[in-house]
Amino acid sequence: MDLGINGRRALVAGSSSGIGAAIAVALAAEGARVVIHGRNRDSAEAVAKTIQDAGGEAVIICGDLGNRAAVDSIGHSALQAFGGIDILVNSAGASDHFDPWLNTSVSKWERQYQLSVLYAVQLIQITVPAMRTNGWGRIINISSAVVYQPGPFAPDYTAAKAALHVSSPGLASTLGPEGITVNTVCAGTILTTNTENVMKEHAQTLGFSEAGAALEQRFATAVWPNPTRRFGRPEEVAAAVCFLSSNQASYINGATIRVDGGMGSTVN
Repeated sequence: MDLGINGRRALVAGSSSGIGAAIAVALAAEGARVVIHGRNRDSAEAVAKTIQDAGGEAVIICGDLGNRAAVDSIGHSALQAFGGIDILVNSAGASDHFDPWLNTSVSKWERQYQLSVLYAVQLIQITVPAMRTNGWGRIINISSAVVYQPGPFAPDYTAAKAALHVSSPGLASTLGPEGITVNTVCAGTILTTNTENVMKEHAQTLGFSEAGAALEQRFATAVWPNPTRRFGRPEEVAAAVCFLSSNQASYINGATIRVDGGMGSTVN
């Protein structure tokens, strides 16, 4: 299927590793020109090289999304890189702790909101004017399945992702008449390097002896369960993002696509 995004300009925030990197590579494979963003230049360069070696086009912009001045610079630099942005994917915002609710400091809440919500607001406000001028645009926010089943740990992450999630339909209502769609991809447990490290750490605490695929299956069955009995892959999230970026998805707006293996029983 030709998604119709060949030559489109994409900014993928948080794309130097994990889900964001997979999204950037997948969009580039469809012909999009991609701005790779991350804090670690070596990691960002590795993603860009993957794209370029496959014949795609990518540039790198590094900066800390926890710093509002840096976010402003990232957004405007991305606009300048290709003369505008058609596709904005807000994929940053991973949690860096698993503290209990009452032990999560206010400063952690503030930083997580900046890293998951406020940076996205900034990038949206920077990139939307050019989308409006062109009469075409795609904004895709990456949320998490934890918003459907909040737990007692890392409440700042859950709340921040929920805020990003619920803000999307209102923006979709605003921009829909102008050819710009806004959607959310809600990811379940995805097997990234970070997930693997967390699994190994918890396995020791829980006394699990499995490794590799067997450990994944045990966690997907007994610890973070879903009906598929495995965890998702970054490429599966990326596939959903590519479709939502396409011309074929022009009538999908203000929606949530769940890539979570069927976690939970919430109907949405």
